[in-house]
Amino acid sequence: MLKERIDYLCKKKGISRKELVEGFVTTAHFANILAERYPLPEDLAGHLAQRLQVPPSYLVEAGNTDQDTLETANRIFEELSQSTSLLSEEHIHDLPDRHDCLTVELTVALMKAVYYQQVNDAVSHDYLHQNYLNFYLEKYGRPDEAELPLPAKKAMLFYKIQFYRSKNRYHEALSHANRLSEYVREGTDLWLTTQNFKMEASIFLKLYDQAKQVFEGTMRRVYEERLFHRLTDLYIAYSGYCYSMGLYQEALVTLSMAEANLVYAANQGNMLSTIMNNRIIMLTMQGEHEKAEEEIRRFAELLERESAEVREQFRPILLIYRCESAAAQKQWGLLTQYLQELQSLELTTDQEMSAFFYQCQLALAHGHHEEFMEYALKCLPYYESAQHTMRLESLYEALAAVSEESRKYKESTAYYKKLVYLLRNK
Repeated sequence: MLKERIDYLCKKKGISRKELVEGFVTTAHFANILAERYPLPEDLAGHLAQRLQVPPSYLVEAGNTDQDTLETANRIFEELSQSTSLLSEEHIHDLPDRHDCLTVELTVALMKAVYYQQVNDAVSHDYLHQNYLNFYLEKYGRPDEAELPLPAKKAMLFYKIQFYRSKNRYHEALSHANRLSEYVREGTDLWLTTQNFKMEASIFLKLYDQAKQVFEGTMRRVYEERLFHRLTDLYIAYSGYCYSMGLYQEALVTLSMAEANLVYAANQGNMLSTIMNNRIIMLTMQGEHEKAEEEIRRFAELLERESAEVREQFRPILLIYRCESAAAQKQWGLLTQYLQELQSLELTTDQEMSAFFYQCQLALAHGHHEEFMEYALKCLPYYESAQHTMRLESLYEALAAVSEESRKYKESTAYYKKLVYLLRNK
């Protein structure tokens, strides 16, 4: 691991290996040191460290994988693999970015990246990647067989699962979840988290028998070990399975069971938000708009008990629920009102794309085809990359019809082909 650290530091300093060792040792001998054929002498480490402006220990200890190092890295991995609701932002920022042992340093960086992704802190996420993580992902992240000490290997797999989930690339997410489960002790919280990953991926990939097997096996273990604090997680995942199978009422009942078991959950606030989000979406998609609006009102009332910061954070989410309900019911006046409120707020990328989607629906309803095309084409690439089937169905159908009406027959045919392909593979 000394080689990777030296290469990283050289890149940061903008010097070559030859320039680094000039006057101290031949490049051939240094290559043998980096290949671990010879140890790094302390005097050479001192000279190189001075040239790289780091402490000598940062080079000498780079490849250290003794028991203390592995235990430290593993403790950090297990702590940061918990739900983000159990981690404070201050604690994450307080974790040192630099550590003499690369195993620890890389584990911290990977798990920090996961945290920033989950809390939508794009600034910290991008900064970490551009200034550190991209280099090591290039070295260790691409070849899946790249050997890393076990804690760093688990952190890399966890990072990749979260990355592929965020891109809706569930084949890769499932593959990495299966690999991670090989290194996780059954019955632990991390094992349960990995099982949830497997169930989610299996549902998305329509591997319904596999999803049900994972759920039933995990549920047995939860009751055997009395791990009741994870019941809510499991019921939420299982409700997704039921909904995918067309068992809509069972999906809603399962969400009620998830809510009933919140008393055991450590992160009750986050879990309740997820339950209510899923219930609102299910009710809206099933056309049960009165029940959906009742749930939205309930959610808003619960948020009134929270701090101003939390209320502001959830304000765009509530407005998107209301936009979705208004659009589904063709209440264009209400949709216009909600969109105006939404556009005045700071939005995440997903929320911004939702706003574009509702704007194109509104424009289409009023016969403003140029405006429809403008907004539809703004959000289309995002939904295609995310494979958001429900949004794509609506967009392809409308784009095909509007293109045909505008006598753009080639474009119209292309959108109809995409729609047919989508429906066949739905």
